[in-house]
Amino acid sequence: EQGLADTAEPFTLANQMDELFAAALRRVRRASPSPAVADAFLLEFEWRAFRCYLRSQVTDREPVAVAGSETPEAVWERCWNTADVDPGLWSYAQAARRIRAMLQRERQHDRLVDEVTEAYKARHAMHVVGRVGSPAVTAWVTTWVKLRLGLDLLRCSLNNWPHIRIADALDDFGVAKHEIMGLATPERPDWRTPFRHLGLPAAETIAETEARPAAVLERLIDDRMTELARGGRRVAFGPEPVAAFLWGLRVEWRNLKLIVAGVAAGLPREAIAEDIRQSYV
Repeated sequence: EQGLADTAEPFTLANQMDELFAAALRRVRRASPSPAVADAFLLEFEWRAFRCYLRSQVTDREPVAVAGSETPEAVWERCWNTADVDPGLWSYAQAARRIRAMLQRERQHDRLVDEVTEAYKARHAMHVVGRVGSPAVTAWVTTWVKLRLGLDLLRCSLNNWPHIRIADALDDFGVAKHEIMGLATPERPDWRTPFRHLGLPAAETIAETEARPAAVLERLIDDRMTELARGGRRVAFGPEPVAAFLWGLRVEWRNLKLIVAGVAAGLPREAIAEDIRQSYV
């Protein structure tokens, strides 16, 4: 088995961890009777790679390889140029078509790419998890993508970033769509209540004076998903324990990356510990 290098720069070490986590997901995918569970986790790497490719198209940057992705650049090029792609690539082609249609009227091309890909990644995840056939896993992933979309839009509001209006891309989320879109308002309303409605009760515990609300929310979202995933322990067979195991693996991967980034930035131990996620075990 491949391992981490004993000595490596933080960026290289982070990439190695991405590669190892993605490789573990693919091993589980090959061995599992429910491969769509691992597919849902692998979307994180593939959409990150597609986002990098899209940025190269709209900003004239050179495309860069993304650790963990196995999709050739020629596939992304096809998604960018045509809607005539295999069904598994439809979400990527739809996102590309949306970006091309909005390029002329949106000046912030990086934000355009980020927001469109986040919305279509969420839709893609819902379609993938629909193949699992588990109401519990579907509920977990639905909660996850709603909270992550809300967090992305809240960051726009808190940082006064321009918000790209793509509300129709969230039609699959029903009434939750209005809670999610409300987080993008520039007036910065009480965002804790919408997050509670989206499935994060702990949002109410964040103080109004919190200096890093988005970072705290991100940690609480991960911890909430860990709580939900623990329910998979009570299921002997099926996709639920597989999803729970992979989520626990993701938590450990995330925590290792947070530690590496914190040490590289020279942060004190206490500051790094604040961002560490609850362990699944």
